[in-house]
Amino acid sequence: MLHYLVEVADPKGHYFDVQLQVEIPLAKLQGAQADRWVDLTLPAWIPGSYLIREFARNILRLKSTVNGADAVCAKVGKDHWRVPVDAAVVNSAHSSVLLLCHWRVYAWDLSVRGAHLDDTHGFFNGTSLFLCPTGFENSHVELIVSRPGENLADWVVACGLPSQPGTLKDAHGCPVLKAGGQVKFTAPDYDSLIDHPVEMGTLQVESFDALGVKHVFAVYGADRDLDLQRLCNDIKPVCEAQIALFEPERKRAPFDTYWFMLHATDNGYGGLEHRNSTALLFNNAELPQRGVEKAPKGYEGFLGLCSHEYFHSWNVKRMKPAAFVPYDLTQENYTRLLWIFEGFTSYYDDLMLARAGKLDETAYLKSVGRTIAQVMKGPGRLNQSVGDSSFDAWTKYYRQDENAPNSIVSYYTKGALVALCLDSAIRQRTAGKKSLDDVMRLMWQRKGLTGEGLREDEFATLVEQATGIDLQQQLQQWTDSTAELPLSDALKTYGFSLAQNPNEEAVYLGLNGQFKPEGMLVKQVINGGPAHLAGVSAGDVLVAMGGKRLTETNYKRLLASARPGETFGVTGFRAERLMEFAVRAGEAASNEWLIEKLDKPGHKVVPCPWLNG
Repeated sequence: MLHYLVEVADPKGHYFDVQLQVEIPLAKLQGAQADRWVDLTLPAWIPGSYLIREFARNILRLKSTVNGADAVCAKVGKDHWRVPVDAAVVNSAHSSVLLLCHWRVYAWDLSVRGAHLDDTHGFFNGTSLFLCPTGFENSHVELIVSRPGENLADWVVACGLPSQPGTLKDAHGCPVLKAGGQVKFTAPDYDSLIDHPVEMGTLQVESFDALGVKHVFAVYGADRDLDLQRLCNDIKPVCEAQIALFEPERKRAPFDTYWFMLHATDNGYGGLEHRNSTALLFNNAELPQRGVEKAPKGYEGFLGLCSHEYFHSWNVKRMKPAAFVPYDLTQENYTRLLWIFEGFTSYYDDLMLARAGKLDETAYLKSVGRTIAQVMKGPGRLNQSVGDSSFDAWTKYYRQDENAPNSIVSYYTKGALVALCLDSAIRQRTAGKKSLDDVMRLMWQRKGLTGEGLREDEFATLVEQATGIDLQQQLQQWTDSTAELPLSDALKTYGFSLAQNPNEEAVYLGLNGQFKPEGMLVKQVINGGPAHLAGVSAGDVLVAMGGKRLTETNYKRLLASARPGETFGVTGFRAERLMEFAVRAGEAASNEWLIEKLDKPGHKVVPCPWLNG
């Protein structure tokens, strides 16, 4: 068994102290004969976020003992340590050794991926804290979270792991962590341990039941007037709709309890899925308040985020690419299928809000229009297929630079549009008798419930088996080429048209910049745009345009008053070199695509997926 102790050691300095104790049979030691050792490793990335994160950079003061004697702990890799075992110990009459390790973790990553600690709360993912001895990945785990100190307010702990029987809990089942006390959890193995994040602090907590499953909403950082009950009431039917999608007869979720853990911030956004929980980051000002009937403008986005992460409980946590079965957390795990596991989740997040009655048809179609606009305005879609985008997530999507708009297409947004086209094609060719829902249900039965990964070439066959329709050629074109998707045809199936909405801006310059006291720092230049053709480059600092000093106010005025075809003299600096450009303004493309109902579709309309399952 692996015994971990996490201590809230120095919250003002943002440090957790971690201890590992494990009894290791001599047969499990690494090496041979007298030269024996124990290897310890930390994950290099966290599932759901496809980038090598180098969590080990935050590990400090790693010390170890073997059978009570100090043992030198040498670093032999960026996230790999080695503890030697003395030959005398190996040759003793004992059949095992007791390894005890202590280390400190710097926790000041305000995101859903790492660890964060101050004197008001603590949050961590196990991938940031827990070194694992090689060969013990399948061992049972005990986790103790400790909080030294006196005269401190009680903290509530939100975590999807089962706690020790007899643990003091609040009214919603959250363990209570008192100053000077501890809370104990158990996990069946190391993989389970690191897939259950922990949030603790003075939390606002509410819970609700969805089809027999308890769901807990634990919030840190929100205003006191947060309408948490409204949050629960709005999320409940979304959860029920998703459970029913995958299990229409039994309506059974793949977990006994689910935890939404929200860190409300002044300016933040993010979500990361786990097997029975999600860590969320969202703007506090966009959350509903008690006594205020009208929700903030961004509240629909928050519900969409919750819906997205909850859908991942099936799609990517249990139904996975074969490349993720099992995860290799020491290096990149390449797959061309993230357009299914992330993109289809992005298709279903707002779709499930609509089916649950939390988005009306107008709002839902606006959401689809925004997704279309995001994909269509980026020239990257002409240079990278969505399959390539999936494969290159590690090196391109999560490492975007100044050329990203020209070279990258998002497997989230374009993947969602592939799902839209696929769903439409299935419904159209089966006269509404089959849909993408049937594909997802079959994948759940074949992959989610069995633990078998989806092979790279298997999805088209799965579609045909679920629907009777062969769409292999279409899927290959949509995912392995840069050809435009048949979006108009897809929406016409439901009796809707697709058109660009005229842009309110008069002209287009094809650059993105950040205003600083000295001028505009060019962050990105769009290929084929006016700035590109004039020779402007990312990193240039533009100081004058159209005969005036370039300020944010002057720039907006110029764009509002100029006309396509007009040429501006632009002055700037490239490092220390003075540059002059002649930028000929282009016509602004639409940032919005309108989806409107056809009066006379001219064909038999198939029922819309946002109105039925």
